[in-house]
Amino acid sequence: MPFFCIKNMNIDDFKNIIEPVINRNNCLLWGIEILRGKKKNTLRVFIDSNNNVDINDCESISRDLNYEPQIDLNLGEDYILEVSTPGIDRKFFDIKQLKDYVGQELDIKTKSIYEGRRKFIGKLIESDDSKLAIVMSDNSEEIIFKFSDIDLCRLKPDYNNLLKEYSYGE
Repeated sequence: MPFFCIKNMNIDDFKNIIEPVINRNNCLLWGIEILRGKKKNTLRVFIDSNNNVDINDCESISRDLNYEPQIDLNLGEDYILEVSTPGIDRKFFDIKQLKDYVGQELDIKTKSIYEGRRKFIGKLIESDDSKLAIVMSDNSEEIIFKFSDIDLCRLKPDYNNLLKEYSYGE
């Protein structure tokens, strides 16, 4: 189904369909992306858990979502469904997700130019219901953003530290 035939369903409508399926599988909905392709649309569903999420959780949720008729009605029967974890460099879909990542480095891209640029890397120092503050990595300047002004906010993991933590060679 071409992208111009997709029903007028927003992310919250998809969330209302998808979240109960994920919760029944003892997981949490992290986020949803809908990519409109030339030939097929893609529905990406990111799941997390208070425990570990593995491939079996992704498979189970994917299988269950294939039986949700509302998704087919709104995306068409010929779409790609991807279910995965948000990964180590997770994208943040909601400002409430940031509360557990204070002290971590973020990679931020704003919707419009802010202080002469759109890309920022810095350590998260606080977040509330609508704003977040980071200390810039390159000049230690503190910057406050409205989450609604951010196009992309992603965790920027320190891979060197992670390798040291999980190194079995020593």
